[in-house]
Amino acid sequence: MADFTMSKPIFSTRQPKTSTAGNIAYALFVLFCFWAGSQLLNILVHAPGVYEHLMQVEDSGRPRVEIGLGVGTVFGLIPFLVGLVVLGAVALIVRWRRYR
Repeated sequence: MADFTMSKPIFSTRQPKTSTAGNIAYALFVLFCFWAGSQLLNILVHAPGVYEHLMQVEDSGRPRVEIGLGVGTVFGLIPFLVGLVVLGAVALIVRWRRYR
């Protein structure tokens, strides 16, 4: 079996140097991701039948299921957002514990 060794420690107490250009590039990337996500959500909101049509399997033996916008929001978007909040809370707790 191969043995992997890390050249740098995973958890370091020394803070790495950051560059302003790198921070700006990362912020632009995050903004682009939010913009792309908002465009996808905008498409789904303004054309609610598109998502259901794409998810339908062309099988005549199965009943056709129509998912409304409210049901899709409750069982799709809300659990996703709750998951993001939970992950954010865990990240904050880990960050606070590391600085204490």
